[in-house]
Amino acid sequence: FDAVEHGFDARRHSPGGLLRLTAPVEFGRRHVAPLVNAFLAAHPAMRIELTLADRVADLLDEGLDLALRIGRLPDSSMVAVPLGRTRLVVCASPAYLREAGPVAHPSALRGLACIAFAPHGRHWHFQDRGAPLTQTVSARLVANQVRAASLACTQGLGIARLLHYQVADELADGRLLRLLPAFEPPDLPIQLVYPHARLLSPRVRQFIDWAAPRLAAAIPDPS
Repeated sequence: FDAVEHGFDARRHSPGGLLRLTAPVEFGRRHVAPLVNAFLAAHPAMRIELTLADRVADLLDEGLDLALRIGRLPDSSMVAVPLGRTRLVVCASPAYLREAGPVAHPSALRGLACIAFAPHGRHWHFQDRGAPLTQTVSARLVANQVRAASLACTQGLGIARLLHYQVADELADGRLLRLLPAFEPPDLPIQLVYPHARLLSPRVRQFIDWAAPRLAAAIPDPS
């Protein structure tokens, strides 16, 4: 079926048909959804099913063409198109830090109010001169949505650890301050992936070629 569909797609002068794409919720809301809208406006024959979910979907089992993934790929059956990188950063509002005082080492987090993003848990991983370091924190708030966690942090309720792209605007304008940069874990790759086992149809290739440079330009540098 893939081979027949690929043959029909190859005859089109412009891409058409259905593209199934998945991405993490917050990254998808910020970066993927606007690009999907712009792509559809520029390519009237295309249709897209966009699924935003914070889970690793099996592309072959679920009939997906493309996925945006953050992190290293455990599955070697995927082809990856690199887009950029991000990393976990610890941050707090200036108002909270005026009360809490300086935070010079991850161990200082033990006595401070922390805001945990539920998928990351209460065990925060760092590195100290290249060696892994884990600190268990006391979570004043546990949120299963990034927006709720970053809002609580911005409003001074405690210290949060989130991916850099999720708080890049707040860090840039001073609403949040970055803590413990010397202890941050290694960068995580951001990439578009598709299965080795599937023929890459022209519509998927067209979307990758169109979206990849735009996504790469939109991802803030975490360094």
